[in-house]
Amino acid sequence: MDSENDLESVTYDRSFITLLVDGVELLIASQNKSNENISDSLARCSLVCTMMMPEVAANILIETLGLESSVWSDVDRMSTIGKFDFFLRTTFRKRKLNRGTKELQGLKELKQLRDSFVHPKPQRVVWSLSAEGLDLGSSDRTPLLAMSKNPSMWCVEDAVKGMRAVHAFLSHYFKFICKYSKMQSSNLLFSTDEEAGARLRKIEYSFGDEFDDAIQKWSIDLSYLNIRCI
Repeated sequence: MDSENDLESVTYDRSFITLLVDGVELLIASQNKSNENISDSLARCSLVCTMMMPEVAANILIETLGLESSVWSDVDRMSTIGKFDFFLRTTFRKRKLNRGTKELQGLKELKQLRDSFVHPKPQRVVWSLSAEGLDLGSSDRTPLLAMSKNPSMWCVEDAVKGMRAVHAFLSHYFKFICKYSKMQSSNLLFSTDEEAGARLRKIEYSFGDEFDDAIQKWSIDLSYLNIRCI
């Protein structure tokens, strides 16, 4: 008779897939809510998940380099963009990030928004009276992504723009700079092995028709991942 331990298996969770799915599912739920306050709350939660994804991806890449602890400690203090660049320069000859691309500029703008959420400062809000006699608030918007600069006023529209920008950068990075296949990118970012990307699996991921429909509707570029979309 098998013992309980004989049925156990061990995997290693690196959070990327969790943040990907949670970001999408929260945004779907946000759009399905008729209550505007609840909808906005869910959209903000979705955007927070999305904003964490680049740092998680960068850390996974650095993990694969097998750096000595002293070097790893120095690299770990780098910015997220610095880690992406360090991985390129370490892994490939003569490859580096072009800091002027629209994909990278979008990521920088999102990082500034994330910082404004984590390190809050007074935000300028302009109030006006609607035809129905309701107070309507508005804030300045970012120059590139046209997202609200005030995290408290993020809504579905902002969450979609943020998600679109993050995956535009990751797609550009993995497909066109690293020149990885969908399988290679997926095996790194979705890896459950003790060593990230240790095994190359021929797996196609699918998260359901509702997920696929949402990705298509929002024009989210997941072409760098081996995900089935309708």
